[in-house]
Amino acid sequence: MEISSLEQLEEAAAKRHKSVIFNFPDLSEASNREWEKRFNFLFDECGCASGQKFITYSLPFLIVGLIALSNLSEMDKTWILGIFILAVLIAGAAGKITGLIQRNYKLKRLIDEFKNVISQE
Repeated sequence: MEISSLEQLEEAAAKRHKSVIFNFPDLSEASNREWEKRFNFLFDECGCASGQKFITYSLPFLIVGLIALSNLSEMDKTWILGIFILAVLIAGAAGKITGLIQRNYKLKRLIDEFKNVISQE
């Protein structure tokens, strides 16, 4: 989507376009490309990196819990393994949701920053 006004930028943010092309007449070509790059980075963010981090950081605790359940409970091993896999999936989903929320917040901040730059020129 080609963007040449603030209204189009807010529309692109609301509709979650995959990429945008900046063509603001008030900005130089280099400045348009720099802002385009910054916005496209956030538009492309899907929360997967955050989900991976949540799994990575929670995995040692989940493994300790798996070992503890195996040794200290009378639960069937299949149930214990199922609980472990479910916990890993929940950690990944929580991370992805957190990543998407962070992306939305960063996108709003970047739009505000861009509005300030445009209003100063």
